[in-house]
Amino acid sequence: MNCLELNPAHDFSTWEKTYMEELIALEFKESLGNTLLFEDRAVKLWNLKLDVGERMPFCRHNKNYSWISESNSLLKSRFGNGKIALITFRQGDTDYFAHQDKERINDLENIGETCAIFKVLEYKQSFQDALPLLN
Repeated sequence: MNCLELNPAHDFSTWEKTYMEELIALEFKESLGNTLLFEDRAVKLWNLKLDVGERMPFCRHNKNYSWISESNSLLKSRFGNGKIALITFRQGDTDYFAHQDKERINDLENIGETCAIFKVLEYKQSFQDALPLLN
């Protein structure tokens, strides 16, 4: 994964009006993909697929999650703090995001020439919350 900042945080001057309106409306998705593939008491497994030119609206990330890219893709992401990034993914790229006691808001737009496909594993609890208490 390679990330290039196109617009710095806290600067909304280059944002298009429609994205600003969407962000101001505060109506965010909480799902981390298009399709929920599996769920149990500990995790949710999502499939995230964006065709060329397709955009996933702003999403609120308030749980820990990990992901793997199943394709090479080029995405643009706008963040709730004003930052805009151009992100290049390679098939097999993975990462883990810890969002304990904080949230992140962003959208994803496929601006590349191929379909973008990810599997996203959302953890319902933090690792520490899942550990049994030892007395």
